[in-house]
Amino acid sequence: MPGLAVSGDGSVLVQALSKLIDVIEDENAVLARNELTSHSGFTDRKNHALRDLMAAQRGCGSSHVPDGARPLLRRLSTALQENARLLRLHITAVGEVSDIIIASLREAESDGTYARVPSRRGA
Repeated sequence: MPGLAVSGDGSVLVQALSKLIDVIEDENAVLARNELTSHSGFTDRKNHALRDLMAAQRGCGSSHVPDGARPLLRRLSTALQENARLLRLHITAVGEVSDIIIASLREAESDGTYARVPSRRGA
């Protein structure tokens, strides 16, 4: 894992957890302000942070959670719950906008707005 030295004291795990929390909290702030223009950047950052976390967990070599990681795990849990809530809101909003567009298109088709004009070639 670049930039993080493996250690038995859990400091690498603490660093990896902190990085993941930062990414999730950054995304939550952007979602809460309705300023998300592209989700791919956050997806990439979260994937990278999760890879670091898994490598740190393997590097610790035990199932024991270091004391320094416990408050971070609680903070991560809270951040992830908020992230899920905010993402559900945004997904619902996208669905509603999509439904409005589809309804508008159907209505436009039914009132003849986009009806094809018959050809006058045979007249």
